[in-house]
Amino acid sequence: MAVRIGVDFGTAFTKVAIRAGIDLAPVEWSPVTGDDSETGRYVVPGLVVRAPDGVYGWKRFTETDIQGNLKLPVIEMAGSDECPIATVAYLALVIRYSRAFLYRNTEIGRKLVGRSLRWELNIGCPTKPHENPKVIEAFRRIARTAWLLAAEEQIKEQDVVAAWSLVECDTDLEAEPGVVPEFVAQIAAYLGSSQVKEGLHALIDIGAATLDVATFNIVLQNDRASPPRIPIFFSAVRPLGTHYLRHSRHSRLDLELSWNDAAPVESAEDFGQRNGKPVNEVVAVDEEFVGQIVRCIVGVIEGTRTNVRGDPRSAAWREGLPMFVTGGGANCVLYRQAIEAVQGEVRLRVEQRPSSPRHFRLIELNPASGNVRQIGAGGRLGVALGLTEDAESIARVVPHRDIEPIAHGTRERVDQTERYGDR
Repeated sequence: MAVRIGVDFGTAFTKVAIRAGIDLAPVEWSPVTGDDSETGRYVVPGLVVRAPDGVYGWKRFTETDIQGNLKLPVIEMAGSDECPIATVAYLALVIRYSRAFLYRNTEIGRKLVGRSLRWELNIGCPTKPHENPKVIEAFRRIARTAWLLAAEEQIKEQDVVAAWSLVECDTDLEAEPGVVPEFVAQIAAYLGSSQVKEGLHALIDIGAATLDVATFNIVLQNDRASPPRIPIFFSAVRPLGTHYLRHSRHSRLDLELSWNDAAPVESAEDFGQRNGKPVNEVVAVDEEFVGQIVRCIVGVIEGTRTNVRGDPRSAAWREGLPMFVTGGGANCVLYRQAIEAVQGEVRLRVEQRPSSPRHFRLIELNPASGNVRQIGAGGRLGVALGLTEDAESIARVVPHRDIEPIAHGTRERVDQTERYGDR
């Protein structure tokens, strides 16, 4: 049986889904985290504990043993041969637990009896870093090393370092781990549905730590069996996720820096009332944060609209820009307000052109179009579910650096007398 594990390795939380044959199961982390809420049960914090003897695990000893910030340093040190020990150990624990979860699943576990499994592994990567081949290789090496270590009873620091050097060591994976742009995994269901349309699209992924924005074309192949081609025009990753919104509120209003990132973001009114702060002060802090979000999104969209390496002549500037809004913060009122402000600002710029319509709009699409197996967790599982697809069949991504300026041909005028003349 083919079994594919999709790991949405997030800055603040990790989500995992597993496809075993025709079955699709999101991994539940309640036994690790103690959180069995609808949104919390499918996420595990990006934290790992190092015991005094060098063994990594989930059990906490003292606060100083807890290691976080496991993802961003990997991106920053791409190209270095240094082993990101805590990151590898963390993903090894994630993979080990996920494989055990599959066997313990009542519905799927019984189907595995007597079968040999063909394992595959996909891991997500932010859009902008994915354009760097060194980042892709770093993620792939971390994933394969973690896979090797996941078979060990204990994950020790010295073993992580030793496994890191085993570049040529064979794994029991069917192929090298797939490193997939997170936004492509997020819209995998849409790409495979009958609702998919060609042309310019945008995606705004609101995570706990980061805001990931990208504009891209969807180019369908004449051969319907071939995956769509996706040239990425512009993208940005900024620390503007819900964690930093909360941090902004607490730090600017002189409150204790303590909150639950897995919980929904409160409205300004509820936050102010609970913390004894005037609503107008909370709103003022939020407006400044919203301004940063708007500038980030507008920068990506405007680059696409005005730069020759974007798509200035796309029909989207006349008919509306199709857009996906995804991630755990997608339903947060503050981010929705930011997107409305983006629409207003882009509309003003578009309408400065004499030939432009007067009502430019962002058209929101459902990234899960065509996927009847959607599971709760407030949209947080979209990437993990998409990563259980075959990485080669989702789409062929074309990085921004490889995109030539788009040439729009002029339609040749046909002389109708020649076509329908004397016969």
